Amino acid sequence: MARGGSVGGDVHTLRELFGSSFYLIDYYQREYEWSTADVRTLVTDLVDAFRLDRPYGRHHRRREQGEQYFLGPFVFVQHNRHERFLVDGQQRFTTLHLLFLHLYRQAEARDDNATADRLRRVIHEEWDGPHPRFRIRIDERREALEAIFFDRGYAPGADATLSVRTLWRRACELAELLDEFLEEDDGAEFADWLLSRVVLVGIQAPSRDSGLRIFESMNDRGARLTPVDLLKSFLLSGIGDDGRDKLNESWRSMLAALTVTRDDADAPRVFLKAALIAHYAEFDNSSRDLQEIDGGLHLWVKRHRDRLDLVGEDRFHEFVENLLDLAKHHRTLLAATLRPHRADGLTAVFFNAVNGLHHQLVLMLAAIRPHDTAVSVKAKAGLVAAYLDRCFVERVLHDQPVGRDEQDEDIHELVPLLKRCTTADDVGRVIGERLTGGDFAEVLTFGLRGNNRANVHYLLARLTDHVERGCGGADRVEEYLSTERTFQIEHLFANHPERLAHELPDAADFRALRERLGALVLLPASENASYRDKPLPEKLPLYARQNHLTAVLSSAHGTNNPNLRRFVKDEGLEDVFHAFGITAPMRTLVDARGELYRRLCRRIWGADRLGLGGPEPDVEAPRAAAAGRSASKPLATDLGRMVAARVVAAGTVLRAEHRGKRYEATVDPDGAVRLAGGDRYGRADDAGATVCNTKRCQGMALWHVQLPNSSWISLRDLRDRARADGRLGSAVQRATTR
Repeated sequence: MARGGSVGGDVHTLRELFGSSFYLIDYYQREYEWSTADVRTLVTDLVDAFRLDRPYGRHHRRREQGEQYFLGPFVFVQHNRHERFLVDGQQRFTTLHLLFLHLYRQAEARDDNATADRLRRVIHEEWDGPHPRFRIRIDERREALEAIFFDRGYAPGADATLSVRTLWRRACELAELLDEFLEEDDGAEFADWLLSRVVLVGIQAPSRDSGLRIFESMNDRGARLTPVDLLKSFLLSGIGDDGRDKLNESWRSMLAALTVTRDDADAPRVFLKAALIAHYAEFDNSSRDLQEIDGGLHLWVKRHRDRLDLVGEDRFHEFVENLLDLAKHHRTLLAATLRPHRADGLTAVFFNAVNGLHHQLVLMLAAIRPHDTAVSVKAKAGLVAAYLDRCFVERVLHDQPVGRDEQDEDIHELVPLLKRCTTADDVGRVIGERLTGGDFAEVLTFGLRGNNRANVHYLLARLTDHVERGCGGADRVEEYLSTERTFQIEHLFANHPERLAHELPDAADFRALRERLGALVLLPASENASYRDKPLPEKLPLYARQNHLTAVLSSAHGTNNPNLRRFVKDEGLEDVFHAFGITAPMRTLVDARGELYRRLCRRIWGADRLGLGGPEPDVEAPRAAAAGRSASKPLATDLGRMVAARVVAAGTVLRAEHRGKRYEATVDPDGAVRLAGGDRYGRADDAGATVCNTKRCQGMALWHVQLPNSSWISLRDLRDRARADGRLGSAVQRATTR
């Protein structure tokens, strides 16, 4: 009860919340400050919940009729009939509004007018005049929101507030996340589910004054005990008065140190969760311990005190001391996530943090003993992190997802093995035995797709950094990977297929080659923008002043650079690290650069370079061999599920027609689509976008397969038939979760 009147609450769908009201923030509100991780967590949770409601897929479970997805409470003050001041909930409301905007842009791109209309109503009110009246009514954000809504360029000005800068960065990331998580055919269904099934509880404060008091109360540091506080209370209650005060001070110091390391108030909870999973959780056929620890780590410890042998003061004391010792090691690992620690062998910890591999903290702790020396801790953690970095790259090259499900699988499989390791050699042997691949042949046909720009950027950053440092240059990998996007992906060939029509008469072949990794480099954003659509011969002299991996394309580079010549010789790259004449055929150049990148990947992520085993064979990987390669695990796409359920066989020929031209492709064993030129696409949407020269494409509708009666049917219709007759159900779930 707040002074001045009663506080009431009601459940609302997102359609109801955004369809009839405008939302403002009061003077006491903080900036919009959600991080990349916050936005990714929200989108991941929503997409996972959406998939739970579907009658197929990896994690299907039947929901009760009418069950909705609860996104939490929010507190507001009703200003007038149509305007509300948000007391609590600004971060979620802003992010949801951005999500609506991007779903709207997708609907517009696929000419889905019905979905676009539904989303338009929750984005803005109908308006007369030059500017829409957005549902989140904050004047300083209007220009950025209009840029998204009208699909036009925008960059925050020098005087832009922190909120606007953060909003624009998160908006750019949201677009990539939606491309990553949703296929084109999912767009309309996800938008409907989001508007009708996701709910929040609105708690109405009686006045703006009471709203301020509620805000102050909710943000009072001493307002409520956290799971960390409750765990400390339980553990210290088992220790006598003589030792309790000292351990209490040690515990408080531990919490403060963890919080300061990354300036993250949630760091203590993250550590305790990781430590409990790494050292005390049991791994059977369920995820019960992980779920319970995540839901309430203090409750899990109390519930399993017998399993943890928390009987008697000595055992309580030992348990707390072990946690305190592990926390010191955890601080070392946290610090390594902030910047590359090359001298400590923990550089991969930073790279994994950039790529969102947060489960690395659990896995590294699993290999570490509380009383390990600092040297041992760094050696073990470095091996685990290097392994995860390589796994990330392999998964990216195979179009496999790298999200929460895959990280949970890693925890289930690796924690029991790492817990048994005593030395760094033990760790290296355990994870070295799990390595696959090694020749990185997929690099030859891998490239930019609709959902992988961030991953391609990462690969180019690592390749560029390896060459620069190998040639005696400065360590600039932090700049290359900066979230401020100070470096951007540059296409060697501008998007003008007509310029090379004499060599590649089919524009689709040109587009596929243009997007390959071998046809891309990394350049400063300002330089990249200045090149615009110049043809490659005009750009070659300009490339000469860039990083070595780019500059080598110019014949003017490297003539007086002994460090460069030494690097090329030591790495065995003489036949691929060289310039190309202005008349070099596009395919020749891209194939050669692809082979260069493949060998560089072998040197960066090879087992011997990472300390994970003996040297892998540095075999040649001809283009034909790469074209026949794919991962064995089915992709988490509709076509991947269809291959897993034997609705579509590996090797099946696909046919598409667009503007009177016919295109063919084949289905890989994991459900990827491979075009005639060998280029592989993890999603039918992306393969379709390449042949149709569109930003987005409903690939399941575009690509057709031939039935036994010789008629052709779209993948979408075949999928819907298989759902109806039960072939896309439990069999798919078993195949894609193995």
